[in-house]
Amino acid sequence: MISYLKGELIEKTAEHMVVLVGGIGLEVRAPAGTIDKAPEAGGEIALFTHLYVREDALQLYGFDSPRARDLFTKLMSVSGFGSQKALAVLSVFSPEGFDAVIQRGDADALTIIKGVGKKGAERLLLEMKDKVEPSGEDVSGLPAEGLGPFQEAAEALVQLGYTRLEAHEALKKYPFAGREAPVEDLLQFALKNMDRS
Repeated sequence: MISYLKGELIEKTAEHMVVLVGGIGLEVRAPAGTIDKAPEAGGEIALFTHLYVREDALQLYGFDSPRARDLFTKLMSVSGFGSQKALAVLSVFSPEGFDAVIQRGDADALTIIKGVGKKGAERLLLEMKDKVEPSGEDVSGLPAEGLGPFQEAAEALVQLGYTRLEAHEALKKYPFAGREAPVEDLLQFALKNMDRS
């Protein structure tokens, strides 16, 4: 099993990176935040990895921390969740932010994830409840640190008087194409597209 790699980044796209290790270029898929933090081509990168083995393919996934990798593997065990949805979760939430949402049972917050509707969010809550790490913190509200930009923007909209559902529905329409966006851009987009009359 390949669980860690370090090498020269030779290509970076919105969905994957190619890392040169021992003369071999390895394609590594990763969450948007991990790709955004990666250096430009020619720089050195280190990733915690998970090798996903299927009958028709081998795919390597990379993460900037062991905790993110562990969350990815736990998400892959959820029925109806594949690698793409698991990556989508980690493109919206940090592991700490995701754990807090699960602990407080906030299905609405989970619907911001691309491809996850209300029923999928409820199933995710149910199946992940016993798999997240208790933080020991008050989870009635999420702290700003440890949140992905989408959840941080949603929390800001709630503070402005919108419901969580309104905030998540507005943010879900953002055409982020798999990449993280600045919180300010997300807020501006959501406020312009709120359906409240």
